[in-house]
Amino acid sequence: MIDSVEFKSFVNKRICSFRIATGCSDVEENTMVKIKSGEDFGVGSACPSDVTHETMKTVEDFLGKVPRKIVGTDENDVSSIHRRLDAIAPGNTAAKAAVDIAVYDLLSKREGKTLRGFIGGAAGHNVLTDMTIGIETKEVTVKKAMRHYREGFRALKVKVGLELEDDISRIAAVRDAVGPGVELRVDANQGYTVEQAIQFCDEMKTLGVVFVEQPVKADDYAGLKKVKEKSTVPIMADECVRSLADARRVVKDEAVDLINIKLMKSAGIYEAMAINKVAESAGIGTMVGCMGEIQVSIAAGLNFVLSSDNVKYCDLDSHFNIIDDPSSGLSFEDGLLIASDKPGLGVSTPMD
Repeated sequence: MIDSVEFKSFVNKRICSFRIATGCSDVEENTMVKIKSGEDFGVGSACPSDVTHETMKTVEDFLGKVPRKIVGTDENDVSSIHRRLDAIAPGNTAAKAAVDIAVYDLLSKREGKTLRGFIGGAAGHNVLTDMTIGIETKEVTVKKAMRHYREGFRALKVKVGLELEDDISRIAAVRDAVGPGVELRVDANQGYTVEQAIQFCDEMKTLGVVFVEQPVKADDYAGLKKVKEKSTVPIMADECVRSLADARRVVKDEAVDLINIKLMKSAGIYEAMAINKVAESAGIGTMVGCMGEIQVSIAAGLNFVLSSDNVKYCDLDSHFNIIDDPSSGLSFEDGLLIASDKPGLGVSTPMD
């Protein structure tokens, strides 16, 4: 039985500003949640964003209503917990994700298992992750790409979507700088028209880009399908897949080759597993990505990556850019993000 729910918010500066097609940020906001059941407890965290239509205030307001809905209920019935969260209000998926992650952390620690072992049982404890580079000048983009390469990253994701020709030039310059041994991924964050996206993808094939993420507006499913049909580079959905229903839609429409699952979009692990299953049944691989998250929810995402062979890519890098992350426990070496082998998320937090 759940005995208590508490939360605490953190505002952390970024090492540097981060610019994408839809905006720019200098800080990251996360709210940590602790759920107790007897002597056991679990921790999760929420990272609000424009994608989920949340702010720190809306997260805190939502979480303030959670105790009366779930205290006294069975922590083992995750489906029921989500129904109770949905009864508070629709949406608010990052706030719900914090509760969901905390519950899974609690349950897996109680069983003495890593989270990945608890939800999937897959072997392994590390995976290649990329480092994301925001929209910068070509010179700054190349400089950052080389710095990240020297830091050990062997996959880079470059943000585009503002100026087509500049974007093509920047990706070409990065490829020239880092050579063929680095995996290049590109994310347009809805920045292109359908025609621009098709032209961009044609150029990306010659540069060895492994996928182009969300090239057109999130609500332009027909346009996305057209780009996918014309492109020789795999097309990944992100902003247009925020729920299980959205995943079913792009699968039915055959609109994408890949889906980016983010725990903040899917209200946590419970629905992320369902989205991954729908994708897998259609032969569509997935990636697990992140918002501006601290190591608590990054660890949850990493354990999810390691729980399923259908997750082909890992984009869990936001914690590298956060100053004074209040959580810790993950490691990085030779391009690989390494999960703890401790039970649950395997991270340490101020709420332990």
